[in-house]
Amino acid sequence: MSSSPFAPFGRVVAGYGVVAVLWILWSDALVDMLFDNIELLAAAQAWKGLLFVLVTTGLLYLFLKRVHARMQRLAEDELQALQREAQTAVLLQALLDSSPDAVFATDREGRYLLTNREAERLFSQGQTPMLGLQAHEVVPAETADKVRADERRIMREGRVETLEYEVDTNHGRRTFHSTKGPLRDETGTIGVFGVARDITDMVAVRRQLEESELRYRRLFNANPLPLMVFDLESLRFLAVNQAAVDRYGYSRDEFLAMSLQDIRLPEQVPELMRVMAEKLRSRGANQKSGPWVHRCKDGSLIEVEVVGSEIELAGKRARLAMVHDVTSQKQLERERDAAHRLLQDVLSRVTDGFVSAGPDQRLVYANDQAARLVGLASPQDMLGHIVWDVFPESRGTAFEAAYWHARETGRSQVVEDWYEPWGLWLELRLHPAGDSVSGYFTDITARKQAEHELQQSKAALSDLSQRLMAQERFTTRRIAQSLHDQLGQQLSSARLYLDVAMANPEPAQDMASGPLAKASGMLDSAIAHVRDVLRDMRPPLLEDQGLAAALDNELRASPASDLGLAVELELGTSVSGIRWTDAIEYTAFMIAREAIGNAVRHAQATRVTVSLDGDAGHLRLRIEDNGKGIGDDDMQGRPGHLGIVGMRERAATIGAQLLLERGVAGGTVVELTLEVAVP
Repeated sequence: MSSSPFAPFGRVVAGYGVVAVLWILWSDALVDMLFDNIELLAAAQAWKGLLFVLVTTGLLYLFLKRVHARMQRLAEDELQALQREAQTAVLLQALLDSSPDAVFATDREGRYLLTNREAERLFSQGQTPMLGLQAHEVVPAETADKVRADERRIMREGRVETLEYEVDTNHGRRTFHSTKGPLRDETGTIGVFGVARDITDMVAVRRQLEESELRYRRLFNANPLPLMVFDLESLRFLAVNQAAVDRYGYSRDEFLAMSLQDIRLPEQVPELMRVMAEKLRSRGANQKSGPWVHRCKDGSLIEVEVVGSEIELAGKRARLAMVHDVTSQKQLERERDAAHRLLQDVLSRVTDGFVSAGPDQRLVYANDQAARLVGLASPQDMLGHIVWDVFPESRGTAFEAAYWHARETGRSQVVEDWYEPWGLWLELRLHPAGDSVSGYFTDITARKQAEHELQQSKAALSDLSQRLMAQERFTTRRIAQSLHDQLGQQLSSARLYLDVAMANPEPAQDMASGPLAKASGMLDSAIAHVRDVLRDMRPPLLEDQGLAAALDNELRASPASDLGLAVELELGTSVSGIRWTDAIEYTAFMIAREAIGNAVRHAQATRVTVSLDGDAGHLRLRIEDNGKGIGDDDMQGRPGHLGIVGMRERAATIGAQLLLERGVAGGTVVELTLEVAVP
């Protein structure tokens, strides 16, 4: 406790009284002790009062001076303390006023004991300060009631709380984050202090964040692609969207109890751990990985590619993974690659050369056949080169013209021409695709030769047809002439003889030389003539006894022996008794007749051998002479010499093979072979 301001003076008075009492009690005894002489004693007694006054005055002066000095020091100390308190108050107020938050203190009745500039700016009414006012005089009643209820609870419970208020202020409706606590002194709780921070903007941002979070959560859940968030350290799932639930078959709770390892194949887990360890050491942006194989709840496997980015979720380093199901795509790619490999294999095996040129006329593909035709070891040696550098001799030809026409019109082109560097006829088929052109070139030399031969065959066939028509006319005229000149006359004569016999019946003795006998002779001659004509058209032996007997008769009736030619028929051991169809036997006989006739008429041969062999399943007929041999033109059947063409045509009608060649020792060999289908 502080001492009374009069205490120093009391001590002086008390000291003076003590000195006076001691002087009165001890001064006489002291004089008597010091002075034995009466005169000196009287003088000392006289001076004793004066000495008392002097001593007490001096003591009083000293006491008063000391008291004054002490009081002055106390006054100076108190002044300095007051100055310090005033400076502290100024500094405190300045500190409070410099705070961006509203600072205040209230007493137990809710009257404001302390406010800062921000509180006054927000809540003071005009020029009226808030000091001494209560909450209901500053804010609306509803807010004031809540404020008083909160302050009473804080004073009652004696604890600090952080509360949020939405209040109408001088600057509109604002939201405050208010921290309040009990205000105490040596007597106890005397009120409440508080600091209110304007968090209106922060609340707006928070609401925006909440709306953004809600929006992103909706986007996360509504994304049609499976999305997964997992902890980078433990690889446990932290969140999945509905698409992941639908695609994998696990519920959301099942997912959150699993880790990334649970949807991977066991053999892929080591690689997964290695990749995740690298991602844990680094902080990369969006990264694409895969394809991976994931396992669904039903055990099915899907191929996926994952685009992942690192995020922070609940204070943990996590990774957001967007999963693309590429199962169908990869299957299509595998099928495409297989088709591409198959196409390459096919193109490498086809006998046609194939090349493809890009817009810059450089080759982008060539198959093995193209490389072989060009004379290179590998198709790779052709790639990247300009078409006209690989095929320089095609410049200015129909091939180049077709190439540019295909590019300009966008339509496929087919051109055939002789390619001198290779000595071949080529067919070039060009197929444009934009400015690119693909081309197949085929060696058609054999086809051209066949076409040439076909043209020759057509010419020969035309000549043969003319000959057959002429022969038909000749045969018709001959038959008609025979019927008219011989058969008709013979029948007419026989008719006349019969008429004479009927008009003049003959005696029995004249029957042998009469008209009836003459008519009978003429009829016999007519019948023989008809048989000769029929035999020339189709030998009777061929129908009655077969091919072997007909050939034997043909050789015997041939004029060869009259011309000095030796003719011989050789029959195989299995031919005896064998009969083929009428068409086969007739074709074989006519070919043999033509070959024998050629040997007799043109070959200047001295010997002709006919060999017949076969069985029910095949036939082999060979006619060989030792003449001068057939010429090259005759080998193909030149116009005007249609016998060979006729033989080939006859052989073709029954599906037989006809060989026509020169013999080893000279002469000509005609050989007919046929495989017969046995029922």
